[in-house]
Amino acid sequence: MIKNGFLYQKLISKQFIIILLYNLMLGNTIYAQTGKRNSNKPNILFIAIDDMNDWTTLFDQDNPIKTPNLERLAKRGTFFSRAYCAVPACTPSRTAILSGYSPMTSGSYENPDFLRKMIPNATTLPTYFRNNGYVAKGAGKIFTHFNGAHGGDPSGKSFDEFQGMLKTRAPKENYNGYSINEKKLSITAFDWGEHDQKMIDIDMVEYVEKVMDEQWDKPMFLAAGIFAPHLPFYAPPKNFNKYPLVKTVSPPYYAGDLNDVPPLGKEMAHNQHFIMENVMKQNPGDPGSYIKMVQSYQASADFSDEMVGRLLDKLDASGKAENTIIILWADHGYHLGDKDSAVKFTLWEKANRVPFIIVAPGITTPGSVSEQPVSLLDIYPTLLELAGLSPKNDLDGVSLVPLLENSDLEWDHLPIMTMGQGNHAVRSKRWRYIRYKDGTEELYDHNSDPWEWKNLAADDTFLSVIQEHREYLPPLNQN
Repeated sequence: MIKNGFLYQKLISKQFIIILLYNLMLGNTIYAQTGKRNSNKPNILFIAIDDMNDWTTLFDQDNPIKTPNLERLAKRGTFFSRAYCAVPACTPSRTAILSGYSPMTSGSYENPDFLRKMIPNATTLPTYFRNNGYVAKGAGKIFTHFNGAHGGDPSGKSFDEFQGMLKTRAPKENYNGYSINEKKLSITAFDWGEHDQKMIDIDMVEYVEKVMDEQWDKPMFLAAGIFAPHLPFYAPPKNFNKYPLVKTVSPPYYAGDLNDVPPLGKEMAHNQHFIMENVMKQNPGDPGSYIKMVQSYQASADFSDEMVGRLLDKLDASGKAENTIIILWADHGYHLGDKDSAVKFTLWEKANRVPFIIVAPGITTPGSVSEQPVSLLDIYPTLLELAGLSPKNDLDGVSLVPLLENSDLEWDHLPIMTMGQGNHAVRSKRWRYIRYKDGTEELYDHNSDPWEWKNLAADDTFLSVIQEHREYLPPLNQN
């Protein structure tokens, strides 16, 4: 554990400890929402979403992607409006969340850096709950695409039962019209459009609904991994109907956006630049055009929100909601043409800011919003404290229970984002600071520049701001 703000120092809520000790004397672990004694540990509903950025109505009602079910969930508990992933890539982001270790600790920086490859003996979050009397079940994408029967944990230790993410039911020919001549865009993984087959997230939700119908003799850790809006950007026609192509809004464009970006930043932006190169050649009405791709992402995100609604409906109908902690997060965001990118693997805002909501009956204030910057690394210690479990002292995050008890609390544990070894960003309320492994830097003022068009790092006026944010990062050339 690195001290002095580089990662996080441990923070335990005194108020929660007092409540916990009092409950233990009574033979309880948590109060239900009614305030009556409850001898059962709280259940956990652990909802993961893939590739959903902050361009939704959860963050701002003027945003184009409608997320009424995320908003409905936020009204039950605390919405963290400035939440950030540890790594803007699927595998290392999920490894950080489920192990509680930053990439600097685990060594998981890139998508091939699977959890058991990098940290074979790690006690994952669901395993910790299993070791403390819970049953862990789940379905969909939790660890990685390659999840198998145990959610991506080949040791089989994380879940008692798991329905792996199914393979996408692909059309015979790509909806976006790209052929073998366009190589990567011709395969299903990079397709988009109206889908006429059963979405694999429906299979996932059906499994979770079935588990919710069961009689639980032990407290349950139930994971629901929603794949949308990850590529391929598929959704049923009814979701596309909400986003007519002629009304589709794309991110604002700024000519020369990357002119003041260091070479390593441009390299990240162009990680999958074959997407932008191809879509910008198409006519707007073509199925493979840029605007059709944006529309498809929006419809896919809309479908993802619909799946959240189904999970909430079933939880309410099951009668288990009063004693269930709900946590919802997305593993990272996604660029949709902004920063000349159609990818996630960057250290800019749209690839790193994510929806993050916690509902803890009896603790969270319904409808509360915390504007403090937080990290998804904080999920592991937060859930342990909320469930009344012993803390795991080697974790790199901190418990967010103090912010759940008081969303206006001052907070100095700034989130660190990493993309590839030695490349980091740190986010405060106003600023995003980026430093690459070669020492080059970026600084953006989010009070005046939310799309990060003007890099201020070369302006001596902001030297003190840069120095303040550098203090949160490891020394240059270390991790």
